Amino acid sequence: MKVVFRVDASLQMGTGHVMRCLALAQVLKRNGAKVEFICRKHKGDLINKIHSSGFTIHALEAFEEVEIDIGLAHSHWLGATQQQDSNDCIDVLKNKQIDWLIVDHYAIDEQWQNRLNSYYKKLMVIDDLADRKHQCNVLLDQTFGREKGDYLMLTPKSCKLLLGSQYALLRPEFSKWRIYSLERRSKPEFKQLLINMGGVDVDNVTGSVLDKLKICNLPSDMHIVVVMGGSAPYLESVKSKANALPYKTEVKVDVDNMAEIMANSDIAIGAAGSATWERCCLGLPAIQVVIAKNQQFLAETLARNNTIKLAQEIKEIPYLLESSFEWMKSVSNAALEVCDGTGSYKVFNKMTDQKLILDRFGEVEMCNYVNLNESDKILTLNMRNYPEIKHWMHNQDNISNANHFNFIKSLENRTDRRYFLIKQKNNIIGSINFSEIDLYNSVEFGIYTNPFLQLKNAGRILEAIVSQYAFFELNVNKIKLEVFSDNKRAINFYNKCGFEFINTKRVNRKDIMCMEKNKASEKVQ
Repeated sequence: MKVVFRVDASLQMGTGHVMRCLALAQVLKRNGAKVEFICRKHKGDLINKIHSSGFTIHALEAFEEVEIDIGLAHSHWLGATQQQDSNDCIDVLKNKQIDWLIVDHYAIDEQWQNRLNSYYKKLMVIDDLADRKHQCNVLLDQTFGREKGDYLMLTPKSCKLLLGSQYALLRPEFSKWRIYSLERRSKPEFKQLLINMGGVDVDNVTGSVLDKLKICNLPSDMHIVVVMGGSAPYLESVKSKANALPYKTEVKVDVDNMAEIMANSDIAIGAAGSATWERCCLGLPAIQVVIAKNQQFLAETLARNNTIKLAQEIKEIPYLLESSFEWMKSVSNAALEVCDGTGSYKVFNKMTDQKLILDRFGEVEMCNYVNLNESDKILTLNMRNYPEIKHWMHNQDNISNANHFNFIKSLENRTDRRYFLIKQKNNIIGSINFSEIDLYNSVEFGIYTNPFLQLKNAGRILEAIVSQYAFFELNVNKIKLEVFSDNKRAINFYNKCGFEFINTKRVNRKDIMCMEKNKASEKVQ
């Protein structure tokens, strides 16, 4: 899978757009995708950070004078007109054969998207404003409380809407620190205060907060941690004010362990931006301050649900801190329900549907179970429970509807296994699953044909898909399978497909034959 992100950071925009794109990009890269970025050079950009994170980046020059698009509230953030920007992006994309273009930019709408639609197979837009039209295949808005009605008039009918904080794009470190962080909060205490107004804080809200903390009655052993980006224009002023506080205070710059810092903090004061989801994932009770107009909807929605304490003015912060034991526990409990840190995995799985062209069998569709409609989900269950199919399963019990739907739901958060329903034209060919995915090494798989459709070569089609997807999409060196030793028909079939015997093992008093095929023996489709 080839993916290109179009996203920017600047002193005006802040760093949140790039950081959430990086979170998704890292998941994509770890799962075999080839990922690149297109970013325009602005003051406060994160081009060096993207590059140091291991991604190819195409840097575009910013124009000194730009014509403002009065139809877009944030057009001045682009550093070019949409036509100029689209021309620059076409120069980057024209020879790349991109599977997914992902755009996260308030200054881009359908005008830009229509000019580029022949340079990618699918387009995902990341937005949280719902203020302009898009021509995209998928729209992701991770805002808590966002509803389909907000985008129905702004996107095509065929567009898949991924709405809500369950899709919040967080780095994997946050889900890893979640259990530790939530356990700490079972008995609330207030010893460490975190202040983070975003990576840039162009209006020096941090300095204003520190001024108020001088008159705040906090415990004498309070530890205050301020986190800022290296490009923040008031960084030195903040450091000076931090040194003047009567509490132990340290200013950390460009940290790479934000989840750890949040997990060990008891209360946070922060902007109502993308860091909201990081705090919610860790159950960190927060006082939020709106520092940009586009943050107002989110902050007010969260406040109504007691997920945060909203400070309409900085002067309210001392009272909220001094009364913190009255609200810390309830706010933490509400916050942890908002986001569990697996949004990047959910979005990745939504992106894995694809079409393959097989030399012998033509075009086929691979439909990830997590994206199936209800009737297709029921069909996959009926196929699996068919007597001649389940007879050759390790678990030969009938699977209930509830267990089947719960299993598919669990697949949303996993990248180590994938299940696909295979379609060709109007036919359901069968099912394929991949497990124990170890990129560049090996993968295990299982297949079964649709027992309700007697289609010639169905098994051959499924095996050809397995080989092409595993060897050239997952890029593994060998594919493995297990089959009952008395299933002679399947063994003969796999032998003809190039699989070789490796060993046998015994499971539940049955002999299992282990077979594998190497990439070196597979012809490119």
